[in-house]
Amino acid sequence: MYVLFWRACNASSAFTFRKAMEKLQKAGGEDVMTWFADLGEKSKWSKHAFDPNVCNDSNTSNFVESFNSTLGVNRCRPILTFLEGINPPLAVLTLSFQTDLVCFLIKTINAGIRRVCMVRIATRMENARSWKDEDITPKIVKLVKEISKASSKCRVFKSIPSEYEIHEGRSQFPLSLNKKVCSCGAWQLTGVPCKHAIRACIDAKLDPHDFVNSWYSVKTYKQAYSVCINPIPDTEQWPADESGKIIMPPKMKRGIGRPSRNRKREEGEEQPEKRSKTVKCRKCGCFGHNKTTCKGGLT
Repeated sequence: MYVLFWRACNASSAFTFRKAMEKLQKAGGEDVMTWFADLGEKSKWSKHAFDPNVCNDSNTSNFVESFNSTLGVNRCRPILTFLEGINPPLAVLTLSFQTDLVCFLIKTINAGIRRVCMVRIATRMENARSWKDEDITPKIVKLVKEISKASSKCRVFKSIPSEYEIHEGRSQFPLSLNKKVCSCGAWQLTGVPCKHAIRACIDAKLDPHDFVNSWYSVKTYKQAYSVCINPIPDTEQWPADESGKIIMPPKMKRGIGRPSRNRKREEGEEQPEKRSKTVKCRKCGCFGHNKTTCKGGLT
């Protein structure tokens, strides 16, 4: 059920989504279909229904975990401290030259959202200065190279100029280079040519980089990071508020025990630092068992 669930979520075309849902219904019955109906619109959880203008196929529920880990202890603090961070005690500063661990703690404690974003934008803007505007970003260049290796298993059949039929195994995909459309859906979804499109580009002796969406160009990248966050002084140097309004903190009742800093996970979600229940066999590649209890896998 776990494999079939993510197969439906990661389906890039309506055909693969329908096949995945048929297998889910066969394995779990009508209760599974009722559960999926309660999830809401497909555009929120299945890739094939995503907006192609966004050019983003990320489909995950834990995309904020890395951001939360960056904030560290500031997550549970008031909003201004949450944005600006806190200054380390003087006793800690006197020990900073002695151990690398203390230096790391100072950076972590003192990092607020504004400061982290300010440094990140400045760093990426500095790195992009040496790039040419007419190129695409290095990360996408690397991605296109990886997709090109996978395109070697595809066979191409030309219909008319810029119109192709790509065969991969027992499947075949109509493709148009002019419209930048492939029936697998991956090209429209991400804005990066899929392996079928790259195979057609190789046959037409065209550069696949020319078919990458403009969202991934160096020019767009520089525009995204052209606006910086200005540095500001510490809170003691801020101008006084002349309105006379005093905003009091909300009334809160302290709970029993030590406050939790971990995110409250949903029902059925895997807990951290615990082995996943989905075990993959290294012998046959199937899920639900390991190589010790493997009986040969699927036939």
